[in-house]
Amino acid sequence: MTTKLCVWGNSLGVRLPKYVVERTAVKAGDYLFITVTDGGEIVIRPVKPRGVHPGYGPVGKKAKTKSVVPTDAEVAEKW
Repeated sequence: MTTKLCVWGNSLGVRLPKYVVERTAVKAGDYLFITVTDGGEIVIRPVKPRGVHPGYGPVGKKAKTKSVVPTDAEVAEKW
């Protein structure tokens, strides 16, 4: 599938076609992990958020976020 690189402010952005969004179940606000191969290819994949343990966080206050996004090192780790 081909898509056009667009200028957004001082950056470049890629629009994800509806087909890609539906197939991957990504939505606005989700995090994407971007890598560049030695051959110059750009690989973009969604990062799945992990739930926060109910006992973790400030006592007596409701946490502002409901998920934790793994670090780049955790995402790159292979099992």
